[in-house]
Amino acid sequence: MRAIVALPFILIASAAAAADFPRQPAYVAPLTVQTTPVWSGFYLGGNVGGGWAKASSEFSTTGPVFGTANNPMSGVTGGVTLGYNWQSGPFVFGGETDFQYSGINGSLSTSCPAATCLVPVSASYDQKVHWFGTVRGRAGYAQDGWLIYATGGYAYARLETTATASAGGASASLSQNDNRNGWTVGGGIEVALTSHWSAKAEYLYMNFGSHTTTWPVPGLPSLTDNTKLDMNVVRAGVNYRF
Repeated sequence: MRAIVALPFILIASAAAAADFPRQPAYVAPLTVQTTPVWSGFYLGGNVGGGWAKASSEFSTTGPVFGTANNPMSGVTGGVTLGYNWQSGPFVFGGETDFQYSGINGSLSTSCPAATCLVPVSASYDQKVHWFGTVRGRAGYAQDGWLIYATGGYAYARLETTATASAGGASASLSQNDNRNGWTVGGGIEVALTSHWSAKAEYLYMNFGSHTTTWPVPGLPSLTDNTKLDMNVVRAGVNYRF
């Protein structure tokens, strides 16, 4: 009987003692913040910049080389880009192609005196890279919205040469368009502006090897020009990632 009477007091005391213990806070899952944007997928972009090039020429007639000249060229560039990225963790791999309008141009002149050639020979010509493009692979490292990458692959260009050659009392004016093939290597940095838009700055070096052009002069030995062409391009652009 005494136990039954004491039971309510025991329950009240137990509840009061339990209230003195601190309560465990409810578990809340930590928030995760995506600091590395997803670069995977197709993208389309545009760019504008400037370039400088050098055409190194060796001139000859029927004999050995009688003169050399370096034609410095420079001008603005601009074009479009299409590419695809695949991302694994912070590493980004992909491929890119671009086509560029070019205003890179320059001119030079050279001559061969009668003491060296059979007859005095002179030549002057203008050169212009009308357009160029590349097909490249890319590999980079991404972190906190930034992507730094290296790139390299195939390059092509259209070189126009307009020349005037004279020997003795004869002269000739000719125009030649050459499609040059070569290689390119470079690198750049890209930053994500939004979930779709990004901006980049890029440098490319392009080498198109050498090409031989023969300029016929009526009644006189032909003038041969062996030209090596290389280019440097610095540009900025924006890309839209689909």
